[in-house]
Amino acid sequence: MLDQQNGQLRRRRIKPEEHINETLIFMVQHVDESRFSELFERCKPLFYRSIRKRFIRGYDQDDLWQEACECFVEATRKYERDRGMSFSQYVSLCLDNHFNRLSRWNNALKRKSNKEALSLDGIVEQKGNQVMGTAKSLSPSEWILMQESMAEYQEALSGFEKIVSILYMSGYSYDEIATSLRCSREKAMNAKHRCSQKYKELF
Repeated sequence: MLDQQNGQLRRRRIKPEEHINETLIFMVQHVDESRFSELFERCKPLFYRSIRKRFIRGYDQDDLWQEACECFVEATRKYERDRGMSFSQYVSLCLDNHFNRLSRWNNALKRKSNKEALSLDGIVEQKGNQVMGTAKSLSPSEWILMQESMAEYQEALSGFEKIVSILYMSGYSYDEIATSLRCSREKAMNAKHRCSQKYKELF
């Protein structure tokens, strides 16, 4: 009963626009992943707020923006609405924690090693590739293997590659993806190409 009352109080404190975000994150997590791009657009002001006037040696504003995008992807996977925190609050907390951690690591490491260890483009998946043949008709066991490979494919993508892939599948052009992520068109195309290569290696 007390939990229910706390939930009602929490719902009354949430602003109307946050109710939309709560609905969208529920859709993304449980119903329709294609709504991710809509949620992403609505949460962009949180990115701007988090990186404004923030300085981390070796990172320009575009680098910070891409780090924020990667952090946002993680937040959409890990958010739990019953923890007493709205999605916007959770994203803001994740961004602050991520950049504070990045800053601490940056101060503790030399610039070269930091760039290799932390920059979004320097994250390289080191798992071995498992090349699977294509089956014309799948048996139940082959179907299970395919599902496991799809999970492995998702894990093989970096945060940047995941968001590029989702936006591309949502109908965004390379130019639109580049504008949204504040990167070059070539960088967006290269990320999509890496996604395709990893998919081909598994399937």
